[in-house]
Amino acid sequence: MADKDARFAVLIIVGIVCVVFFSLLLTSYADLHYYEIGFKKSKTTGSVNTKRIYSAGRKWLGPTFTFKKFDAVGQEIMFNESTVYAAPDPQEDVEDDSGASLTITVDIHIIYFVIPEDLKLLHDEYDVNYHPIITSSALAALKDTASKFTLKQFYTEREEVENKLLLGIQQRLGGMCCPVNCNVSNCFVGCISRDQCTVKDKGLFVDARYLQLTNLKIPYEVEQRNLKTLIITEETAKESFTQQAAVIEKETEQKVQQIKNSALEVTANSTAQAALIAAKSQASYRQILEAARRKGLMTLFSSTGLSTVEHKNSFDYLRSLADNSNAHLTVDFDQLIMGPTKLP
Repeated sequence: MADKDARFAVLIIVGIVCVVFFSLLLTSYADLHYYEIGFKKSKTTGSVNTKRIYSAGRKWLGPTFTFKKFDAVGQEIMFNESTVYAAPDPQEDVEDDSGASLTITVDIHIIYFVIPEDLKLLHDEYDVNYHPIITSSALAALKDTASKFTLKQFYTEREEVENKLLLGIQQRLGGMCCPVNCNVSNCFVGCISRDQCTVKDKGLFVDARYLQLTNLKIPYEVEQRNLKTLIITEETAKESFTQQAAVIEKETEQKVQQIKNSALEVTANSTAQAALIAAKSQASYRQILEAARRKGLMTLFSSTGLSTVEHKNSFDYLRSLADNSNAHLTVDFDQLIMGPTKLP
C-alpha cells in the first residue's frame, strides 16, 4: 500500500513538473505580427533591451520576457477642418485687416513610418507615446509651411503646395537627414547623408512619407471675389471670341466671294476659249472644204474638157442653181424659167 502511495505521489510530482515545464515552454515564445517590430522586454523588471530590433514572427525569448511593440506599417495623422493662415497676396486688395480673409480650412491626411534604425532613439526619447507628439509637431509644421503660400496658390498650384507641405512636415519630423530609401521618400535638396547625421539632425526619428490635401475651404468673401473675377474673365473671353467669330465670318465671306469670282472668271475664260476653238474649227472646216472643192473642180474640168472661162462660169452657175433648194430646173424646153418651186 505504501509503495502504491509513493508511486502515485511520484506520478503527481512528474505531472506537475511536466505541466510547469510546458507552461514555461509556451510562455517562452512571443509573437510579432506582420505589422509590428519590437524590442525584448523583461516581464519582471520592465527593462527593455534596445540593442536588437525584432521583426515579425514567433521568437524564443524565455519565460520572463516579452516584446515591446511598435507599428512597422504607416501610421495616419488626420487633420480635419484645421485652420491655417495663407500669406497675403500683394496683387490683391485685402479689405479686412483683421486677417480673417487669409484664413483657410483644410483637411490633411499624412502617413508616416517609424525608422527601424532610429527606433532606439525614438524609444529612449518618447517611449511608445510618440504619436501625440508627432501629431502636434506635424500640425505646427503644417501651419508654418502653409503661411508661405497665398490663397490663390492653394487652389491654382495645389500639387506644388502639397509637395511643399509634405517637405515642411518631413523636415520637422525626420530632421535634415536624408530618408532611408530615397526611392520611396524623396530625398530633398540639402539633406544630410545618414552616415553623417547626428541625433539633433534626425528630428523626431520618423519618416513622413505621404501627404494628401483632401479638402480646401476659403473664406466666403474671397470665394465671391474670385467668382466675380472668374465671371469677368469669362465674359471678356466670350466678347473676344465673339469678335473673333465676326472677323472670321467676314473673312470667310470674302473668301467665298473670291472663290465665286474666280469660278466666274474661269467659266467666262472657258466659254471664250470654247468659242475661239469653235470659230477656229469652223474656219478650218471651211478652208478644208473650199480646198477640196477647188481640187474637185480642177479634176472635173480636166476630165470633161471644160477649159474656157465661159464654160467654167456656166458650170459654176448651174451648180449653184442645183444647190439652191428653191430653184426648179427644166431641160429640153424652149424657155427656161427660174422661179420658186410649186408646192403640191
